Amino acid sequence: MDESISGQAAAGSNGSDRAKLSVPQEGLISTWVDGSLGVVEEVVRAGFGFLEDVRVETQERLGATLDLIEGIDRSVFRVARKALARVDGISERALSSSQLGWFALLGTIRRTSQGAAGLASETVVAVVGERKATQQLIMRSS
Repeated sequence: MDESISGQAAAGSNGSDRAKLSVPQEGLISTWVDGSLGVVEEVVRAGFGFLEDVRVETQERLGATLDLIEGIDRSVFRVARKALARVDGISERALSSSQLGWFALLGTIRRTSQGAAGLASETVVAVVGERKATQQLIMRSS
């Protein structure tokens, strides 16, 4: 078969001359096959380039999404810890105030009962003393 008709490339050719539209040594069939293969090669290259672009973009977006989720997770725990600290501060203050209130109430009750006991004692002494004095007056009068 003739070299120009069979599509056989010249020795030493590695396809780098594909960009040339026609070489006088090559025939029509060789030019069509080589041109078609060049188009298919570009389609394959573009297809895999597109898939690589999708892979890179997906990886970047998923990485960013994971970073966002991780950041949200960390933020939620930081907020929860701060809320726990604030609730603990409120609880501590409430317990301290309640304890002081109960001690004040107990002290008031103690002072009131002591005052009432003292008043009752003084009243008894005064009443008994008046009765004694009254009895002594009655005894003296009789």
